[in-house]
Amino acid sequence: MRYYNDPVEISAEVWAELLTDSEVTRKDDLEVLKLIYESRNHEMHAAEIALKLNLSHHVTLNSQIPRFSKRVIARTGVQPPTREDGSIRWWHVPFLGYDKSDGTGSWIMRPELVVACERVFGQDDSELVYPGEMTVQDSTVLFEGAVSKIVVNRYERDKKARTECIDHYGCRCAVCGFDFEKVYGPIGQNKIHVHHLIPLSEIRQEYKIDPVRDLRPVCPNCHLIIHSKREPFTIDEVKEMIGSGSDPAPHLPLSPLL
Repeated sequence: MRYYNDPVEISAEVWAELLTDSEVTRKDDLEVLKLIYESRNHEMHAAEIALKLNLSHHVTLNSQIPRFSKRVIARTGVQPPTREDGSIRWWHVPFLGYDKSDGTGSWIMRPELVVACERVFGQDDSELVYPGEMTVQDSTVLFEGAVSKIVVNRYERDKKARTECIDHYGCRCAVCGFDFEKVYGPIGQNKIHVHHLIPLSEIRQEYKIDPVRDLRPVCPNCHLIIHSKREPFTIDEVKEMIGSGSDPAPHLPLSPLL
């Protein structure tokens, strides 16, 4: 499997301007982008998109997306991603992605473009598949605590609460300081778990949540350790474990994020 994770220097603000510029982003482009934006993890493959949009064949997208990307590059003047031979990989302008050995692959919307789509299309209701975290409500008052049964029993999570937590604390782990984007590049942007300081398993009624007071960003490894006993470890307790460990090697998450 090959991943495509080259950076493109286009901010969320610039993407938002491009999405509202009809000379750059045409109606059929918006349809494709909105579909991918609203999909799980903002990821789809071309054949799936063609089926959803009732296109005769996904080859249509293989020409449409490069045309869109060329207009984006012409307007912004940024350097597009290139192949080893110097040719431009046009689909990689708006998307990250991967190819499998069987020839199939997927497009993953760039994080900056996701933010721009939130501004243009509104916050989506797609499912973020971080373990133990689910999107449930779109309200100005944030509540958590009602039990949902989604595959396995999960506690509801409010996406707005998660966003406000990350807006305040950033995406570095509050325990070990790990930053996915610094290690993995653009595909790691905004990848982080959010830990509730008060375990929801101890809360049997809805309560008003304060994202800054009640939530912290943590990496999957630290999140796993925090919940390694019935009464979760505190963030400070896990920090002490790291400080007392004998192996000074960099802390790399091994437990699954997705």
